[in-house]
Amino acid sequence: MASFNRLSKSERETSTFRPYRKPDFNKWRRDDLYHLAQQQGIEDRANMSNEELARALSRAQSGSP
Repeated sequence: MASFNRLSKSERETSTFRPYRKPDFNKWRRDDLYHLAQQQGIEDRANMSNEELARALSRAQSGSP
């Protein structure tokens, strides 16, 4: 098996080797943010702006309180 460093960029970014990237929630629509926040159990999501929802979802995915 080839070393990860010896693989070409396209080989490293296949589904097996693709590095995890956090979604950019700032580009999402509000209803999508709200739905994901509902799934994550984020409280008071109805009163949050898009920016607040994006920050809350980022914190939820990173495990920060």
